[in-house]
Amino acid sequence: MVNRNILFLFALILAAFNLRPGITSVSPVLHGITKELGMSSTSASLLTSIPLLCFGFCSLFAGRLANRYQSEKVITFFIACIGIATFLRVFTNSSLYLLITALLIGAGIGVVSPLLSGFIKSYFPEKAASMIGIYSTSMVVGASISIGLTTPLQHWLNNSWKNGLAFWSIFALFAIPLWLMVTKQSHTPRSKFVQKRKASLPLKNKEAWLLTSFVGLVTLLFYCFAAWLPAIVEEKGWTPAFGGLAGTIAMIAQLPATLLLPSLLRVLPNKRFWITFFTLSVIVGLSLLCFTNVTPIIASICLGIGGGGLVSLTLLLPIDKTASPIEASNWSAMTQAIGYMIGAVGPFIIGFLHDYLGSFVPTLYLLIIMGFIVILLGWKITKPAKVKVERIPAK
Repeated sequence: MVNRNILFLFALILAAFNLRPGITSVSPVLHGITKELGMSSTSASLLTSIPLLCFGFCSLFAGRLANRYQSEKVITFFIACIGIATFLRVFTNSSLYLLITALLIGAGIGVVSPLLSGFIKSYFPEKAASMIGIYSTSMVVGASISIGLTTPLQHWLNNSWKNGLAFWSIFALFAIPLWLMVTKQSHTPRSKFVQKRKASLPLKNKEAWLLTSFVGLVTLLFYCFAAWLPAIVEEKGWTPAFGGLAGTIAMIAQLPATLLLPSLLRVLPNKRFWITFFTLSVIVGLSLLCFTNVTPIIASICLGIGGGGLVSLTLLLPIDKTASPIEASNWSAMTQAIGYMIGAVGPFIIGFLHDYLGSFVPTLYLLIIMGFIVILLGWKITKPAKVKVERIPAK
């Protein structure tokens, strides 16, 4: 049992490593991509928006696939899809080709991500918060490594951004053998009747819709600064290299929040407090970029801590609010499907407004306002349940 748990833990970590580099590795070499392929800011934003849209749409089918086939086999297959689509970027010869690889990567992430929530609920039910912390941290590590090393890899690999992007298929190469082992040691699926009965999305559940809205706005905030932070810093007069450094620091700054969140929740279990704290951290980071000339490094740290904490909470909340692995997968599928579709419009809107207005400042105002809406939604979804007290009639 111990060996199996260790196998499942490392499989989870390696799966999580595959969920961000296909998107985040683009940002450091975006200037080279736009220059070589002749893309505008609006079209370049699609390299982030298309994977998120596809991520959201394909999440809708994750529960059905897990219901029809073994969940672990589905995860293995789509990790392979992510790896193949990432590797195919080495042959990029047009913006359309690159956008197609982004679409395929988004589809793979969209299926794998909600199923990993069900995987945690199934095999680590008593340690969900800790496992979500490990899962989130692994995603951050994967994203940070890809942002920090894509540019050096470009120089080491024939000075080609195509090779730098394709390199990240290596994570799938390491993950697939472990997941093939996981499929042989996983639980026997329950009866089809039970699974089918519970395989539907919670579309009529008001709380699920509130959580979906929350996830959508958190995703929008996160990917807006993940995609455009280097360009925002560059617009403020810093060098492109410093802009890339600011983006890397923002990713690395997520690590404390994702690593420490389980311990923080044990010390102070009030999720409403942590939603407020992490969102205010994002708002402070955006405000520093918008209203001051303070070094962007401070803003990057604030954005990273806030973004990392909020994303971890969006992964934990569906598990907290459900009673079974298949239900957790379906709540995660719905919140991530519709939530990431909402989030996908963010980078595109930022790119469009920048092309139209010629500045990132108005978009920062918009993101700050959205931050306060996130706090309001966070308070709504963490509202304590009302307990009905029956009155005992006086004798």
